[in-house]
Amino acid sequence: MRTELTKLAAGQANVQGAVAEVREGVSSLLGSKGARSPMNRQTSPSPTAGKPQEPKMLNPPVAPPEVRPPPDGNSLSPAHEDDDLKRCETKASNVSKKPSMCGPDPEEEQAALRVMLCEAETYEESERRRKEALRNKCKFVSDYIKTMDCFQFEMWLDTLMGAIIAINAIFIGIQMDHDDGTTMWLCFDSLFSIIFITEISIKVRLHGFCGHFCGKTRASNIFDASLVFIDLCSLILVIGFPDVAESEMKDVPAASLFRIIRLLKLARLLRLLRSEVFKDLLSMIQGMMGGFPTLIWSMVLFFLVVYVMSLLFKEFFGKHPVDQVYEYFNTVPRSMLTTFRCAFGDCSSAGGMPIFEHVQDHYGAFFSVFYCLFVFTLTVGLMNVIAAIFVESTMTAANAMEFAKKDARMRDVCLWNTRMTALVRLLVRQDGSLQLSGNISDNAQNVSNLVVDNSVIDAIVKTEEGCQALLDLDLGMGDHPYLSDILDADNVGTCKIPEFIDGIRRLRGDPRRSDIVCVDLMVRVLQRQ
Repeated sequence: MRTELTKLAAGQANVQGAVAEVREGVSSLLGSKGARSPMNRQTSPSPTAGKPQEPKMLNPPVAPPEVRPPPDGNSLSPAHEDDDLKRCETKASNVSKKPSMCGPDPEEEQAALRVMLCEAETYEESERRRKEALRNKCKFVSDYIKTMDCFQFEMWLDTLMGAIIAINAIFIGIQMDHDDGTTMWLCFDSLFSIIFITEISIKVRLHGFCGHFCGKTRASNIFDASLVFIDLCSLILVIGFPDVAESEMKDVPAASLFRIIRLLKLARLLRLLRSEVFKDLLSMIQGMMGGFPTLIWSMVLFFLVVYVMSLLFKEFFGKHPVDQVYEYFNTVPRSMLTTFRCAFGDCSSAGGMPIFEHVQDHYGAFFSVFYCLFVFTLTVGLMNVIAAIFVESTMTAANAMEFAKKDARMRDVCLWNTRMTALVRLLVRQDGSLQLSGNISDNAQNVSNLVVDNSVIDAIVKTEEGCQALLDLDLGMGDHPYLSDILDADNVGTCKIPEFIDGIRRLRGDPRRSDIVCVDLMVRVLQRQ
């Protein structure tokens, strides 16, 4: 064992000598590099310059470190030997894991630098493009807002406020069930009030004070301003005088509840939408608005009938104190309420017993027959007549509004000019015989003299742009395949541009009696010739 320890000690000495030689070699290498540089030509001589040097290895073999014998010279125990061997192996592994003293390869440094610069440039370019895109979007939105007229801006504002009104309505429903008097609900109420005040301020800024509150929509504007004012006063009372608000307004409905009525403003937005999705909804709203006068008069008629019958019931059943009868007809208002309930089939007492069962027991079967005649006449006769007249007036109002909408489209000069210009441009492009230079308005004379074949008209009708233009001009899909034959009045197979425009104008809208009379007069002129 002593011999093995001696060998280990010798190996450790060799390792230490090799490490010292490696350090000297690295120092001399760094010194030679410094000597080549123009700034470090004069250096101090190395202490080992005059001595012969052995060749140095960059990675010398690693030997286990020396394990010293115990001071008393005795042999080591097996446990001490194992511990010393483990320490030697740990030191050897640490020596092998030390990084090289020569530094990284220059090519690797250049590659890493190139990758770093490329990634930085890519990130900077993406950030520049993102900022430029955001700047362009902001510029587009700003330019679009600047070019919007007052009507378009108000339509966008009403759309936004419609969404906020709907959110506020949902919030009111949640607040009614979970309002515990905390600051959170008060903050939400204040936020909605600020938004509504801002809306009124913007509209007053657009139209002026007189234009907003004295214009065509003054009724709805005054109503909106009143709701906002009531809500603002309620908030001021709650914030400034919480004790008074809690005692005085405990049983008063919140003024914010009136904001739900602002949802009726959404009907104005629906009228501006041209989507087919809202067609049925618009028809119902317009029908209700048109049939509202009929509904009012039907209410008046029904009130008169109920009032007369309640007077009769008061006279018959409101004089004698009969159990389960007298208390429902003892006064005229109470008799009117009972008569109204009986007219709709709810003629029962508070306990659920039919009132006229007690009437029959105390007054005889005559009044039961009278009650049956009253219910039959009111439900089968009066109600059906009112419903029929209301439906008729609603349909009449809906048809009148639809006719007014079509008439407005027929009188829309901008719609006519843009769609006809698109059709004429398609005819010129499809024909190919006329080469336009500049705008089509600069070549109006040449376009007016152009004669196109019927096949050209059939071709543009089949295109998507031409078909959509004809639909916008209220020409149905059923007339598109026969359009060339309809416009070719003299049956020569060609059509001039003025004839094409005049024919499209005559085809627009529904057939009228004047069209038939015009044809009849033309035939009479031909017969005279």
